[in-house]
Amino acid sequence: MKKLKNLWKSLDVDITVSKRELVLGVVAASLAGIVFGAFFSPKKNVMIGNNNGNNNKGSIGEENSEQEQEQEQEQAQEQEEA
Repeated sequence: MKKLKNLWKSLDVDITVSKRELVLGVVAASLAGIVFGAFFSPKKNVMIGNNNGNNNKGSIGEENSEQEQEQEQEQAQEQEEA
């Protein structure tokens, strides 16, 4: 306990800090707080999207043209059956 009291008393010394050091200290403390909060926050299951069954791959090219051909063949078969 004496060590803690001595440490507390030694903090009364005035020092000069440049504005650059002050800004750097504030930025470092803010970033450390963000990182600390990210690591120690309660874990959450985050889902981006609404999971409505849309399985669009988003690629344009051979995959889409093959899919379009399959759809056209299915439509042609349905028309022949009708």
